[in-house]
Amino acid sequence: MIYNLTLVHLLLALGASGCVYFALREIRRRYVSIWRLFVPATLATFVAIGMFLLQVIAHRPPWVFEAAVLAGLAIGMLRGFTTVLHVDLYMSMLQERSAAKRALLWVPIILAVAVATEIVAAIFTPALENLQLGAALIATCCAGMLVGRALVLSVRLAASLMKPAPSSRKRSTARQAPSEQT
Repeated sequence: MIYNLTLVHLLLALGASGCVYFALREIRRRYVSIWRLFVPATLATFVAIGMFLLQVIAHRPPWVFEAAVLAGLAIGMLRGFTTVLHVDLYMSMLQERSAAKRALLWVPIILAVAVATEIVAAIFTPALENLQLGAALIATCCAGMLVGRALVLSVRLAASLMKPAPSSRKRSTARQAPSEQT
């Protein structure tokens, strides 16, 4: 233990940096697969669980984390419902404006800032204990946002892939029918 830092803090930093990296990869790609939606969400969930456990050890009330998770899930699900989704024969495509893509990147960045705050507050433990709680709550809310968005988009993707698209043969015969009548 160096300056009240443990291996958990190293794992939190690695998880947050991985979350930022995979979110950056997601916004650079045009096509997205279902499993890629869950990579940043899974890493953010592990980070949030680690920060939650650090706060439970410090005898913080767990109900505030439940509220943060629910708020994050609601925001993430709303974001998933409002995302425009197009499915072609190759893969699914998320069409978002550049501002919406940057908003996706801000959530993991805020998560990384919360982890950095936790690490700095762990060094100066007695003075910044409330800051650690705030950082853990923000990380939990960010994880809820990413999980909620991934869940809704994966359900929408699966539903759109199962729904059969109209075949080109039916469309061509429907277009020829009025011309044959004249």
